[in-house]
Amino acid sequence: MIIFYWLSVAAGGLIGAIIRYLLSAKLNREGGFPAGTFAVNMAGAFLAGVFSGLAAGSPAHAFVISGLMGALTTFSTWVSEILLMWQQGRRMASVLYAVSTIVLGIVFYMIPYIYVGA
Repeated sequence: MIIFYWLSVAAGGLIGAIIRYLLSAKLNREGGFPAGTFAVNMAGAFLAGVFSGLAAGSPAHAFVISGLMGALTTFSTWVSEILLMWQQGRRMASVLYAVSTIVLGIVFYMIPYIYVGA
């Protein structure tokens, strides 16, 4: 049964990584706000909040939370973009991006989690 969980995570990861790549390629602009990364991180936080209370411990939960949302959202890209903006002298934008992602990510997670779990 454990192999089914691993395969669920792998399948979700494959799909999440592809979606993240496509959205980032479409929405991110050179020298602009990294809208694609921001969008996938906010969508991932929201969907993780929705699904966290559902089917916990099941292969479906492993697919959505660990696989799909794990690959869709990206900490390494986010940090890289923050540092690149800082190095380009866009310090205020860098700080706003970092803070807004953290604050809104928590909000986007909490709201559906509270309402789905209620």
